[in-house]
Amino acid sequence: MPLMWDTRLQSLLPARAASLLAGQKAKLLLDWPAVNKAFPSLSYADYLYAWLLINTRTFHFTSSSNKIPKPTNPDDCMALNPFADYFNHTDAPGCTVDLTAKGYNIITDKVIEKGEEIYISYGCHSNDFLLAEYGFILDENRWDEVSLDPFILPLLSEKQKEELEEAGFLGKYVLDRDDICYRTQVALRVLCLPSRKWQRFLNGFDDGKLDLAAVGQTLRKVIQSHLNQVDENLKLLTGLNCGLTSQRETLKQRWQQIRQLLENQKRQL
Repeated sequence: MPLMWDTRLQSLLPARAASLLAGQKAKLLLDWPAVNKAFPSLSYADYLYAWLLINTRTFHFTSSSNKIPKPTNPDDCMALNPFADYFNHTDAPGCTVDLTAKGYNIITDKVIEKGEEIYISYGCHSNDFLLAEYGFILDENRWDEVSLDPFILPLLSEKQKEELEEAGFLGKYVLDRDDICYRTQVALRVLCLPSRKWQRFLNGFDDGKLDLAAVGQTLRKVIQSHLNQVDENLKLLTGLNCGLTSQRETLKQRWQQIRQLLENQKRQL
């Protein structure tokens, strides 16, 4: 997992993976003093090992009973399911996991041959999420996406950020295998349209078709900036000899996947 990587490799993580890693570090720093106080003989290394075991093997679960209040913090909704953590992840699972308060069932809708590996889905997660949370990426992932925040947010003026925040559209801009998200379309239009015309699109009075050329031009600049970062990070990775070879190769592969997603979208513009 990137949490255990050399800091030089951590610094080259994609934005979304880096954000998740920062969250993990914050959780560890928050929990360790309480754990250390309760178990003073426990070393930090043993605590970290146990933390990683639990973090990579739990399932999200909330009770369907109205008598049991649902936690507001998703971190309080994690459950350990003996043996279920043996299943590896795929974006197109042959099995589903049915969780109940009494236990769980692994259900399949196809014939499984003897010796065939059985997969489940950990959720509709991008490769950045899988990398940060589990330490692997998929060669093909239909849920994969790229964060555009580092390349769109710096282009926005403070006024534009305020307008987007007030409308509920500040940040979380992504590009997936097929398209750019609606949030990204809203942000791109605030960059290239007069305020009143942008408001008409935002409020549903304009379908935005007449603005596609201007939006596409702005998006090309964003994508090119991201592609420049991809090339720079791949060059930096080539010159590094820290960490494990497998870690460097995984990070290299992730940046190559991001480049492919960006180039595919660029060709469609």
